[in-house]
Amino acid sequence: MKRTVLFIALAIIFLSILAYFITGKKSNEDSDKYFIATEMESNKRVKDSNLDAVSEDASHILDTTKLLFPTKSTKVKNAGYKADPKREWIIKLTKVNGGDFKQKDITELFDYEWRTKYESTIYGYLIKNHEWTFADAGDSPDTFDKIEIAINLLNTYNTETPDYDPKKLEGYLTELQKRAEKFHEKLLIEKTETIANAIIKAKKIVQLNQEFNLDAIIILRAKQSFKGAAAWDALQSVGLSWGDGDLFHWVNTHDYGGDEHFSVWTSTAPNYFLPEKVKSGNMNPNDLIFGFSIARSVDPENIFEIMVNAAKYCQKRLGGELLNENGKSFNFDNEKLKLKLFLSKMKQKGIVPGSGDGLQNF
Repeated sequence: MKRTVLFIALAIIFLSILAYFITGKKSNEDSDKYFIATEMESNKRVKDSNLDAVSEDASHILDTTKLLFPTKSTKVKNAGYKADPKREWIIKLTKVNGGDFKQKDITELFDYEWRTKYESTIYGYLIKNHEWTFADAGDSPDTFDKIEIAINLLNTYNTETPDYDPKKLEGYLTELQKRAEKFHEKLLIEKTETIANAIIKAKKIVQLNQEFNLDAIIILRAKQSFKGAAAWDALQSVGLSWGDGDLFHWVNTHDYGGDEHFSVWTSTAPNYFLPEKVKSGNMNPNDLIFGFSIARSVDPENIFEIMVNAAKYCQKRLGGELLNENGKSFNFDNEKLKLKLFLSKMKQKGIVPGSGDGLQNF
């Protein structure tokens, strides 16, 4: 479960507008500006706020040896990147008279307007390497022999009430044709499947996502509020790391499953933790919410038990009441049974938690 918080801030410096694409890190407690922070910068903020030391070491609770890791990796390797016909609608682009696509061609065809209005991933193929890769990344090769445009069907149709309007896909073809007519060479645009078939596929993907995109949740709720510094200390003492999205995480260092085993956030605004606000006493959460995406988890049952132990440790340190995701009193046996039944349903649908498909579709 990735609950990374994404913000865009515009700062006017003389006549220039500087856009910051961020992961939710604030420069200081009074600033409304956000920026991408390195791990070193984040650690410095924690140290400068005198929140780097822990009062006791309870990190044994996060016992990785209790987790079962499949032998096959799901982490993306650098051996190549290509469109996935199982979850994407793919459009092929070639030059009618042969020849390769140079970076200036790709920039011309897929400019800022395309990137902002037509969400897609552009892949390029190199015959000499027999390899697909991202065509418009900063370190992409200078030329490609052919291009594919991949449209993520889940992103396109996964709305609260999906309408499966074919015009959402037709728009890509229409726009590509307009751009091809202005291009200095004749281009051939080919669909790998009909829009009707793509929508049939989209319906299956969206249905699975809406049925199985579920988090395992435990809430530690205070009678009034927890002191921010005490909550920070308890979370660090149990072995969690503050970082991505300004949340606390049990980071997954294995090459299978999602980036975190579980994370901790809060319903108290702004829903994440800033060391400067904790230090000043201006962040005193009403609750701590422990959770993870079941479909992205490497070992949901064992991680759930360890997460329960982490929440109980924090309860012992801070007080409060343990609740389930519905705000009802937490009952371990009931929640464990619910998780087992949910995992059984996933298995029947062929969904393997933490697998490549699990990471891509949830």
